[in-house]
Amino acid sequence: MQDNSQEFWNNEYWKDVIDNNKADFIQDSWMEKYIEEINKVECKNAIDLGCGIGQDTKWLLDKGFDVISCDFSKRALNKLEELIPNGKTMQIDIKEKLPFKDNSVGLINANLSIHYFDMENTIKIFNEINRILKPNGLFVGRVNSDKNEEYIKEDTQEIEKNFYYMSGRYKRLFDKEQFDILTKEWNIIALNESITVRKGRKKALWEFILQK
Repeated sequence: MQDNSQEFWNNEYWKDVIDNNKADFIQDSWMEKYIEEINKVECKNAIDLGCGIGQDTKWLLDKGFDVISCDFSKRALNKLEELIPNGKTMQIDIKEKLPFKDNSVGLINANLSIHYFDMENTIKIFNEINRILKPNGLFVGRVNSDKNEEYIKEDTQEIEKNFYYMSGRYKRLFDKEQFDILTKEWNIIALNESITVRKGRKKALWEFILQK
């Protein structure tokens, strides 16, 4: 099984968003509703994991965090550096061992960036994030919900439960059962379903805050 490739992210997805001005999500300050919990984080080192063009990086910087913005796509990182000249960027593959020390980060944000993997790799990603977070640090993020029924087309191939090959790429749709598996080692601060608009269409999501 192949993952969504550099070719896809650089020359299809982010090229389309950047060249055709489809970044309607850039003003979606979704973390604002969780500001009370986020403000409690003592260590202000943060990682924006799968940062895209920097929507959440800017929000975290404005809230006083020292942010490293990480993404698989060099095209996205180049655009982020243009939009946020004082940003710190790092190109990484989220499936690999994260290049940060144990217990070194106060907050990790993964906004719509960890729902592209089979369950084995998803568990590894959660474990890696747990490894590098400080005790009591926060893992904040959003993932696709299984309420996105319109994603499932006639030609959609189910690889494993809730993990699909659709429209030329892999995507996971999360349900509560998966969170029960993934959050066994975490303290759940928030786990809510919500709706946002991304690239002009509604998207059903899970929002979460997990504490190490």
